[in-house]
Amino acid sequence: MPRFANKVVIVTGSSAGIGKTLIIAFAKEGASVVLHGTNSGRLADAEKALLAAGIPEKRILRIQGQLNDDAVQEKLINETVDHFGKIDVLVNNAGVYKKPGEANAIENYDYVFDINVRAVFRLVELAVPHLEKTRGNIVNISSIFSEMKAIDAGIDGVVYGMSKAAVDRFTKNISQSLMKKGIRINSINPGPFESNIHGRSLGVETTASETAEKTDGLVKILSKTTAIGRFGRPEELVAPTLLLADEKSEFITGSIWAVDGGMTNWAPEPTDLVL
Repeated sequence: MPRFANKVVIVTGSSAGIGKTLIIAFAKEGASVVLHGTNSGRLADAEKALLAAGIPEKRILRIQGQLNDDAVQEKLINETVDHFGKIDVLVNNAGVYKKPGEANAIENYDYVFDINVRAVFRLVELAVPHLEKTRGNIVNISSIFSEMKAIDAGIDGVVYGMSKAAVDRFTKNISQSLMKKGIRINSINPGPFESNIHGRSLGVETTASETAEKTDGLVKILSKTTAIGRFGRPEELVAPTLLLADEKSEFITGSIWAVDGGMTNWAPEPTDLVL
């Protein structure tokens, strides 16, 4: 029997990139899935990808909306329960690096924290009564930049790192009280991965590597700051995410897993140092 047969899984920000890869993986493992995004075109493409993977339409619920809107947060939880009758897994994947377009520092701070932190906090709050019934669990997709800042990305990078540090601390601090309700919560902290989060922040629809090639040669920098020497591929996050979400992982909660190609352990070669 598939690992997530008869389970209901919500993946926020699942219309593209990492989230799309994760939701297809959950669905292939038998889950009924809640597809979420902000762009109708990307949502339609993601739904087509699910159908093309052999997932029946009755196992797909599509919800569109900005996660900094309380009504959308409520809609995600309420419509999932109305449609499927329960929630087994909540994957808080949606995140932003900065506010698109022109924004001053505090406007950017509010926007990033509203989506990366407040929405996570409130979705967990709304989902807990339902997860308690199923002894379900939560996986937060955070970032290694909660602990490190490998390159100077300016104040935008500072805000992003702060928001992800808050998610990690939330994961650890709430894990004990949630476990009393039978609910596990863990975080996965990706390093540099192929996604369109960077492109959207710049107001263009590109992948991380394409954006990097057009900006500061970030790909070349990452070849020296990760042990593996490349961007991660979204499918490389499937195994750890599904493992944490699997009910067989009942002894894992409050954990922060780095999946970063060795970036957090990077030390420069002597030839890389400029004195």
